[in-house]
Amino acid sequence: MADLLIRNLWKKYGKVTALKGVNLEVNDGELITILGPSGAGKTSLLQTIAGVEKITVGDIFIGGKPVKDLSPSERDVAMVFETYALYPNKTVFENMAFPLKSPFRQLRREEIEKRVKEIAQMLQIDWLLDRNVSQLSGGQRQRVALGRMLVRHPQLFLMDEPIAHLDAKLRHNLRAEIKNIQRTFKTTTLYTTHDYREALGMGDRVVVLNEGKVLQVGTPEEIYDFPKNDFVGDLVGDPSMNFFPGEIITDEGQLHLKTPVFQIMLDEKMLKSLKSESLKKVKVGLRPSDIFLAREKSDGLFQAEVYVMEPLGVVQIVSLQAGGEKFQVKCSSSESFQMGEKVYFGFSSDRLYLFDYETGLNVKYL
Repeated sequence: MADLLIRNLWKKYGKVTALKGVNLEVNDGELITILGPSGAGKTSLLQTIAGVEKITVGDIFIGGKPVKDLSPSERDVAMVFETYALYPNKTVFENMAFPLKSPFRQLRREEIEKRVKEIAQMLQIDWLLDRNVSQLSGGQRQRVALGRMLVRHPQLFLMDEPIAHLDAKLRHNLRAEIKNIQRTFKTTTLYTTHDYREALGMGDRVVVLNEGKVLQVGTPEEIYDFPKNDFVGDLVGDPSMNFFPGEIITDEGQLHLKTPVFQIMLDEKMLKSLKSESLKKVKVGLRPSDIFLAREKSDGLFQAEVYVMEPLGVVQIVSLQAGGEKFQVKCSSSESFQMGEKVYFGFSSDRLYLFDYETGLNVKYL
């Protein structure tokens, strides 16, 4: 086990810059999830840590030791890939045992067999040890790939979207197993994903990465409740956050927030969050789950029209339109709506997010 320190890490592939000044500290035994869309630089980050790719500028320290000039085998890290990277002509046992036969380890056959069988039993694939991996299902192959990583007892686990292409039920099961295994081994782990549920559900902390830059690092609660900019707010949540153009106006001597679909008076808490009195134009964020619907008009509610409904079992997604804007509401499916029906919606001002219109930064961070 070891901590990890990354300082001003840059990685370029010709004219393409994959990583742009990444700084990150990971504590010993911590599970960090790295969340970002395709092309964010997630794989490049893991590969530079593993030594598969040479860094352009910057430093990497594992357990306090600089490793940027060390070969992959000298760094003592284990990496698992989305594509498994197994040997199709070998058995499950041979695939899992392969890294233990390295001349750097010089383990006895008895020790190799012991480690492989222990990990195979933990992953519930001990009954497959003599089977060729070409005969396995996708989920079984992924367990073999995880097993090959676990048998090594490395300083770091690096997992590059290891379950992204599996079906939803199997992904859910393997997420729980991976998290349990990490807690058992207490090995420092970096896990990349484009799925915000995985990122928030698995990580002790979450790193949001986009276009090679770290946008925010925080606990799952901090990432969800206090997104640092509109990109993070949009990335985390299903459905994603609704956004409206907004402006701060003076109406009858009071400051109001005006959008195409609603206008509210700014309360004291919101005024404090603005900080800058010169900020007049904002981007307003409101999560679908923070909006409630009603059929009768009352104070604090605003009118809209039902555009379409998406039943999802106990919940439903209702798309509304008002003021030339379309937005979504996540609510209970116990109440049915009709397309074109007039409804009223409301929300707590505490659940509004205000972002600088130009920079996208949450006004609380300005």
